[in-house]
Amino acid sequence: MMKFVVLATKPTGIPCTVSMNPVMIDGTGMCGGCRLTLNRNGEKITKFACVDGPDFNGYEIDFDEAQSRSATYKDFEVHQYEESCNLFKQEVK
Repeated sequence: MMKFVVLATKPTGIPCTVSMNPVMIDGTGMCGGCRLTLNRNGEKITKFACVDGPDFNGYEIDFDEAQSRSATYKDFEVHQYEESCNLFKQEVK
């Protein structure tokens, strides 16, 4: 969603601050799950949403990389959800 907000505001030149999802696996940036690449004046800078954010200048974020990175843990999340979530296993009375 944030990517499309940035795309909508960019032609107008309106400043756009976005809030990125800080995946809290460890909350220190060590896991790299919330790592972002920002393009600041032609220089690529690495930031972590859990430590440095979650709010960033939307025009600087490489959203394609962020979306790709967020899919890294998808299979693990589905497995854990199916294994530990008992809400759908209960019979409705």
